[in-house]
Amino acid sequence: MNIVHLVSNKVWGGGERYVLDLCRRSAEAGHSVAVITRGARSVDAPFAAAGFAPGHLPLRGVLDIVSPIVLARVLNRMSAPIIIHVHNFKDAYTAVRARDLMADSSAARVVLTRHLVKAAKDSAMERQLYRSVDEMIFVSEAARQAFLSGRPGCDETKLHVVHNSIIPPGPLDRVSSDDGKVRLLYIGRISPEKGVDVLVDAMAKLSDLPVHLTVAGVGRGKDVLPLMRECRNSRIDGRVEWPGHVADVYRAIASADIGVLPTRVAEAFGLSALEFMSQGVPVVASASGGIPEIIADGTDGLLVEPGNPEALARAIRHLVADREVRESIGSEAKKKIETQFGYEEFFKKISDIYESAFTRKR
Repeated sequence: MNIVHLVSNKVWGGGERYVLDLCRRSAEAGHSVAVITRGARSVDAPFAAAGFAPGHLPLRGVLDIVSPIVLARVLNRMSAPIIIHVHNFKDAYTAVRARDLMADSSAARVVLTRHLVKAAKDSAMERQLYRSVDEMIFVSEAARQAFLSGRPGCDETKLHVVHNSIIPPGPLDRVSSDDGKVRLLYIGRISPEKGVDVLVDAMAKLSDLPVHLTVAGVGRGKDVLPLMRECRNSRIDGRVEWPGHVADVYRAIASADIGVLPTRVAEAFGLSALEFMSQGVPVVASASGGIPEIIADGTDGLLVEPGNPEALARAIRHLVADREVRESIGSEAKKKIETQFGYEEFFKKISDIYESAFTRKR
């Protein structure tokens, strides 16, 4: 099977990591895999390093007439069956048009993974797009239900929930702290919806505890600088570290005692939760979106109200105060990832959807 992924984001994130892992595993299974991006260096580099040097197209969405034409020419040179796998509806316009422009449109199918928690749009153009996409994958039931709340008017049998998975490294040697501090770690983009401001407020309420926070990620200056100023104003700047982008997230996780996901908005899933849990690191996360589908509160993680620094501080305090609880929750989290979120099961489900795209009557 020929599989072509369209990736139009300009920055690297969880969605791009999802595509890269899927490319690797698909290639191992014997499929021919290609990636097409907009040419952003930060996105291209990881794909190229893994052996998937991306091709480039404008990928500008509904008004882009160049990308579908060029993509159709590329697809015409491939043998069937062809899967065009897209990761947002903007790229679905490109994929559907390219498929329909092919000399034999029956040779290709369009599969979309929805990485957001958003309602379907209700314009005639969007409804036609929803009907034209062959299969839709939602990374959580929360994401599927949010989409359906917009009444998309498409065949619901082609809407599938496949929880995310990751390909973790082998067991890592945990790095113990020799200063008695409990180390908190946030990994992700620094932007308002991610709730790093809530985490900073929570840290200010934990000044009596030996905790140290690392905020590993990048963001715009207008988002990052006020947070740094708030740390200084709250006199916690000596206990908060800002290393920027971390290339090896697992090395950072190996040095962490608690992972924190303080998002303000509904996350469709949250790959960082799986990364922490796969290494036995307990997670404190906002109870929104797809996160409760991953974490059982009090058993393999702690869930708190989004945007509530007091609740976040209480949950962190609970874990800081009791090492045995941290270890128990971390152990249960690792067990859950191994038994319920394994990559091979994830890949089988994706592969089955690829196959069903060609058996479904169009």
